[in-house]
This record gives sequence, C-alpha cells and structure tokens, in this order.
Amino acid sequence: MQFLGPMQLSRLVMYLPQFVRVFYRLMKDERVPMLAKLVPWMGVLLMVTPPALELDMIPLVGELDWLVIAYLSLKVFIWLCPPDVVREHVSQIGRGE
Repeated sequence: MQFLGPMQLSRLVMYLPQFVRVFYRLMKDERVPMLAKLVPWMGVLLMVTPPALELDMIPLVGELDWLVIAYLSLKVFIWLCPPDVVREHVSQIGRGE
C-alpha cells in the first residue's frame, strides 16, 4: 500500500471541488441509469447500518471503513455511468461552464 505524498495530496484536495461538481451533475443527468444513481445512496445506507456503526467504536478502523465505503461507492457510480456522459461533464467543468 502506497501513501500519498504531499504533492499528490495537495492535488487531490485541489481537484476535490471539481469532482463534487461532476458527481452532482451526473446525479442530475437523466442519461445516467437509475441503478448507477442508487449506488452512492446504498453506500450511505451501508455507513449507517448497525454493524458499520459498531466499527466506529474502534479508533482507526471506524474512520477507515467510512473512507473505503465512500471511495468504492463513488468509484462504482462513475464506472456505471455512461463514459460519454462522464467525459461531457468533465470537459464542461474543465472549460468553466
């Protein structure tokens, strides 16, 4: 497992607002299938289930499970979205639209 260096972490933080905008646009886009739109909500639901809440009592594992679930649900959401729709929204945000 490789940790992010300071430059990589700063780039990640810098691009986080653009990722949130892409995520929001994809959730509103009618061309994205409903199954894909359900994945992030299922991730949130998984985070608030009793077994996940019990893991929050363990100091490091409690935070890691939230990060892993959030990362995987967003990754699967982007994977299930049509690639041309994702590219369209990314390019629009890149142009400042």
